[in-house]
Amino acid sequence: MENANSLTNNNGRIWRTLAIVIVAALFALLIIFSLTSRQAPGDQVWNQETTVGNLNAKNYYIMYTDLMCPYCDVFSRQVMEHWDEFQNYLAENDILFELRLTDFLYEGNGAQMSRDSAEASYCAMHEGKFWEYYHGAIKHLWDDYHSKGIGSSKTAQPIKDMPDDYWLKIGHEIGLGEQFDNCVNNHETVAEIEANTRKAAQVANGMPYFKFNRFTSSGFDSSWDWEYVKYYLDAGLNKTN
Repeated sequence: MENANSLTNNNGRIWRTLAIVIVAALFALLIIFSLTSRQAPGDQVWNQETTVGNLNAKNYYIMYTDLMCPYCDVFSRQVMEHWDEFQNYLAENDILFELRLTDFLYEGNGAQMSRDSAEASYCAMHEGKFWEYYHGAIKHLWDDYHSKGIGSSKTAQPIKDMPDDYWLKIGHEIGLGEQFDNCVNNHETVAEIEANTRKAAQVANGMPYFKFNRFTSSGFDSSWDWEYVKYYLDAGLNKTN
């Protein structure tokens, strides 16, 4: 009887050990599958023309924006004014930054300038000059309106005197010509903008909206500076620690 009990105990230990090995192996396979099946940031972007950084980066920062959102423009202007430092930060921390431009305000309240600015930006994007155009637009909005307290916040005097060719002239300043003009005048990018804005609305509850790894945030104050931009960048990295 003692030998039988001993044999039973040995068999029990063998099965328990085997079960532990199987569970550990399955867990390891799950981890490997998770790592190999995870999409690289470059596979998720809307358009590579609107990104900065390594498409295979470890970290992925997305900003949803609308050119006619003054708070979005504060963030973008600070980045533009510290462009070299911004690019160095992305490189040092292995970050891909993607700007997802929408006409969120047009869809929300019919702001035509939102739609017009997005159309022109997308037309420039399709000619490989998104960032040149975007930075030019940010600079003009600041010089012509926001720096004067016009359209710079929800309570500020709204922009009312924008020329019909405002967005076209910005394109001409960076060397865009007839193809760009035709794209804008024929509204060739509207369907793409509408589709992207619908996708953004499923994620963002306001503009600007930031998603950086597990960090998310909505809004940016008009008085904030480059230090706050760095805080937003750092927050996404800290969430992954």
